[in-house]
Order: sequence, then C-alpha cells, then structure tokens
Amino acid sequence: MDPKKIQSPYELVNQATEVLKEALKTDYLSALSETLDNLQQREVHVENGAPTPETVQKLNQLYQQIELANLSKTELLALFQLLLIRWQKVDRPNANLQATPGSVGLVLSLLINLFKTDQSQPLVITDPVAGTGNLLFNIAQQFAFEKRELSLFGIDNNDDLLALAAVLADYLHQDVTLMHQDALTPWLLPTRPDVVVADLPVGYYPVDSRTEKFDLRAKSGHSFAHYLLIEQSMKTLAPGGLGLFIVPANLFEQSEATDLLHWVTTKVYLQGLLSLPHDVFQDNAAQKAILVLQNHGGQAKQAKNVMMANVPDLNNITELRNFAGQLKSWSQENHI
Repeated sequence: MDPKKIQSPYELVNQATEVLKEALKTDYLSALSETLDNLQQREVHVENGAPTPETVQKLNQLYQQIELANLSKTELLALFQLLLIRWQKVDRPNANLQATPGSVGLVLSLLINLFKTDQSQPLVITDPVAGTGNLLFNIAQQFAFEKRELSLFGIDNNDDLLALAAVLADYLHQDVTLMHQDALTPWLLPTRPDVVVADLPVGYYPVDSRTEKFDLRAKSGHSFAHYLLIEQSMKTLAPGGLGLFIVPANLFEQSEATDLLHWVTTKVYLQGLLSLPHDVFQDNAAQKAILVLQNHGGQAKQAKNVMMANVPDLNNITELRNFAGQLKSWSQENHI
C-alpha cells in the first residue's frame, strides 16, 4: 500500500470534518460520522437550518475533491485509522474510549488461527466493547485474505461510537451486527460466540445491582468493569471458546488481582499473556498485554506451559513472521 495514496483523502476529509464541526458546534467524532455519511449520500445533511447555505456550498466544494471509491479495503482501513487518531487528538477522549490500533488485529488473528483451526463452519466473533469497530474490522480484513467465513457482532453502550462504526462498516462493505447495550447485561446474540475479542475499559462499574451474580464482583464498593467483562465474556462463549482481552500488562501484579487470578486458573484455562510493544497505543505510558483465556469443554485443554512472550515491533515483517513461528511451535509443544 502506498501511503501517499491516502494522504490527500485524509487531508480533505479532515478539512471537511473541521468545517462541519465548527458549523454545528459539535465534537470531532460527531462531525466525522456526519461527514462520512454525507460523502456516502452525496449530499450535505441539513437539519433546522444547520449548516448554513454558505457552509453547504463550502462542504460541497470539498466533497467534489474527495474520491474514496477507488481505495481498496486495506487503504480505507488505513485512512480510517488516521482519522481516528485525529479524533483522539482533537476531542481527547479518555483512554477507555480510544480506538484500538489496527495492528493489534493482526496479532489477535494469529492467535485465533492458533486455537480455532476448523474452517468448515463460520467463525462467530464478538467484541463486547466494540466502540468504532476498528478492532473487529481489522481482524475481519486479516481473515478476508484467507477467505475464512466470519459472523461478526459488536456491542457497545456508546451510541456515538457505534454510529461511526456503522458508517465505517458501510464503506468497508463489512457485514457486522452492531448492538447498543451495556455489555454487562445478557448479550442479545442469536448464538454463542466462538471468540470474544475486547480492548477492555479499565475502571469501576457504577451499577452495583447488576454485579450480584458475578463471581468477580467486589466484596464492598464498586467492582472492576474489566474483571466483570472478562467473566461475562467467558460465560457467554461456547464450550472451548476463546477469549482475547487487551489488558494492563501488570494485571496480575496488582493487590486486587488475587480473586481474578484464582478465577482464571480454576473456571477457565489460562493459556497466555503476551506483552504488546510500548509504542502500539498513543498513551504508551500504559503498557498493555493480550490475555488469552479458553473455556472448558470441546477439545480445549490447559496448556502445559502458559504462553508468555513479548509481541515484536508490529511494523517489522521479519520479526512478525518469526513470532508467528514461535506461536506455532508453542501450539505443537502443548498440543493445542
């Protein structure tokens, strides 16, 4: 992919978004969703006289210069990644709302292939904190190269993020079911997922009344949302289902983690903890890791040696290939 090919569309879409943001007195996220929707509909949406005719004319002049139809899906994903980074710089959402870098999707795809080798049935993948859908879309793109059939579901309680996810899915021609709900209530899915992927929000869950049936609820006060989401995900997964969670790298080193460690080593199979490079996320002060869990049942069993490794530089193809080879060797040694 030629990065120069997406530079001009990025600059024009960003400029149009800034114009609409100023005209509507809204945030960048909402203006970006509306800009992309306008481009798709080939007209500027006007409601209650906003934006003004002068702004509509200015936007139409910009829209005439933007051509996204000739971009490949890979190029569109790269363009959307740049726009999401721009959103994060302008709106400064808290860390729990920020989009997961697309490169993480490649690592999760490698892990899914490691544990889910049967390609005879569609693979059902759910992200309970889907946000803008960036993680799901990048995983889907990796599997598109392999022509593996997927059934994708995204859940989130933030309708602004889901609105953008829906627009991006349309551009990518990505079949995905998006659901606006609290992921700590029962998931409204037609079937139990084979895989759950989640960049977990870290912090306290405020609705104590909904935590009563959770093993990982706090003994007093608010419970950790990321603990509850791990439990909810694993309980919803099919037997032998795979849970891939992006978590703080020091998850099990914290004093509150005793109950979590006991739960993941008795209720499910703890298969791995992979440290991600420091520079993957914008806030590189918060080191992240991928927690690999698997449900009991099916053909699943506990690995003899829990997979502990450092994920290499995601921009280094040679190191990534070596890493994929290491994962395969681990799988063979542990009969996964």
